[in-house]
Amino acid sequence: MTAGAVLNADQLRFIRLVVSRRFGGERPADVDASAPAGDTAFQRAAGIAASLLRDPGPGRVKRPAAFVAMCCQLDSDGYDLLAPQGAAAGMIGGLDAGRVDQGALVRWLEDRAVSRNDPPG
Repeated sequence: MTAGAVLNADQLRFIRLVVSRRFGGERPADVDASAPAGDTAFQRAAGIAASLLRDPGPGRVKRPAAFVAMCCQLDSDGYDLLAPQGAAAGMIGGLDAGRVDQGALVRWLEDRAVSRNDPPG
């Protein structure tokens, strides 16, 4: 995968499969391959998370799958997410419940993702 490319349907299916086996024990529903693209790494990551949360399928694996896919997209763009587990779970849960919109998640990621290409200090 090249930097800046959005995760494709096969990659998203794989993430959902791994997460469903780990957390749910259920076979995941098929993934919508039309995950929204964006101009920035943060828009792409938030768009993928929102897209996975909208997909039908087992409820208890949606949030973990959305979080893992969001982190994989950030990683593909050269970023690491530095956020406490509870804060990240709260953002994904808020997005799923409609208390947080995609734009708020984008801004949250901008504040908490660190580029691996930036020099330290």
